[in-house]
Amino acid sequence: MLVRGPLPAALPRAASPLRLTAAHAHDLLGHSPLAADPDLRAFTADLTRPYGVALDEDALAGARGQSYDVLAERAVHALTDPARPVDLLLLVYATPDVRPGQAVALRLADSCPGEPLSFAICDEGAGAAFSALLIADAYARTAGARRALLIAVEQADLHHRPHRPARLPDRHSAAALLWEADGGGRALGGTDSRSGVHGGQVDRTLGELCAELPEDALLLLGPGLADARPPGERETRAARPGSPYTGSWAALAAALADPRYADRPLALADFEPETGRVDLAHWTAAEPPP
Repeated sequence: MLVRGPLPAALPRAASPLRLTAAHAHDLLGHSPLAADPDLRAFTADLTRPYGVALDEDALAGARGQSYDVLAERAVHALTDPARPVDLLLLVYATPDVRPGQAVALRLADSCPGEPLSFAICDEGAGAAFSALLIADAYARTAGARRALLIAVEQADLHHRPHRPARLPDRHSAAALLWEADGGGRALGGTDSRSGVHGGQVDRTLGELCAELPEDALLLLGPGLADARPPGERETRAARPGSPYTGSWAALAAALADPRYADRPLALADFEPETGRVDLAHWTAAEPPP
């Protein structure tokens, strides 16, 4: 589904019921046996032929690529257990899976504790995970989800030549966030987005989005903002540049695990140059469980 129009408004100032209670990130070396399946060539060729896009013969001949099923399932096992069933599972990605015909989000629902409503969000680049936050918050506000799992995945190999320059990952990675409506963790303070941002507008837009953040908030800059000039004297940490779609969330997972930032608010911003979209989300300081 493709929806065109203005981005959703920022979250209401009323506190979200969601609390960020755990995060996980990992890389996966090597390649999936699925990358050697001859059907991958046939399937990719059928999809690209109408658009005159060439196959990447090096990636196909080298059987390179990783499965989002495997990447995401490791994150499921790392963050969930049968005593805490998940109600909502959101999978976000940008580059195609090594098995593009598989509905990974639905498959993951079978291996995730509980019987979660599950679906995927794609074709939004780095903005997809921020859209997932809005969706998870909406479900939580209607009491439809007491526990939500957001998983971002990316694999480093594209089996066709992009029709225009594109950001490609340099490794196979996953990053996941567990949100709960009960317990401690960090409250989602809000999200905000700007679209149609290009060139010299990026720094100014980032400054506008950060204007109302607490002064002591640590600002995490996603890979799309590697060249941005952070506003003021605010402390920042940069995500690794080679993971354009999971790097931001891996940086958030690292900050959550760092005891130096337990008593400080966190904010995360990223920029998708393909769409000119800048996103920011922020969380309060950590709260102990009840």
